[in-house]
Amino acid sequence: MRTYLYLGGLFLLLACSPARFVEPLEKGKWALGASLGGPVLDFEGLPVPTPITSVEAGYGLDSSLTIHGALHTSAALFGNAQVDLGLTYRLRKQQAWYPAVSASASLNTIYDFDDRSAKLWPIVDLNAYWHYGSRENYWYLGVNNYFELSPTMANDQAQKHHWIFNPQLGHILKGKRGGWEFLAELKFLAPNVRNTYAFIPYKSLTGQFGASGIYIGFRKLLGKK
Repeated sequence: MRTYLYLGGLFLLLACSPARFVEPLEKGKWALGASLGGPVLDFEGLPVPTPITSVEAGYGLDSSLTIHGALHTSAALFGNAQVDLGLTYRLRKQQAWYPAVSASASLNTIYDFDDRSAKLWPIVDLNAYWHYGSRENYWYLGVNNYFELSPTMANDQAQKHHWIFNPQLGHILKGKRGGWEFLAELKFLAPNVRNTYAFIPYKSLTGQFGASGIYIGFRKLLGKK
């Protein structure tokens, strides 16, 4: 795990995927999907998103509550099993131009088979989203919050950042015939943390703070229509 965290750094670890199921699924409906993307790096002057991948699944317990989980497939390349498990609850429905609001709570855990060690991070998301058009596509705006429970960082240094927040802006495009969703998201990763210490050349819209993350993905909806 140390190798994975060292190579990836703080931002890479927190940026493994876009927001999970901002809008809850209908009751009894399944969704399977995948995503690609991550923090943007400066590659000889060219901004290049890191190609981090994950696969996900969700199930609608009712029209306002969805449970979901994901496997972080890129972490497996470094000998780690990383998953996140959580739920999304719709706090309010959209009324005219007043947005719908949802909250998500999940746990992200990673296990290193070589070191036989594990870490866990609680995550809380809060998003507002606006439907438009006959297909009910939607924009969303929110913040993703990671909580670091460990009192120390690498090399037993004192942990300076127990709360990492990541503002996010995204869009969900729904297929003409239904059954498919396509997503795109921009994240402002850890805008309260300086990036000048990192040996990885992150590109950030906020200059010397944090990193910018870009993600794309899709979902296939199954079950109840």
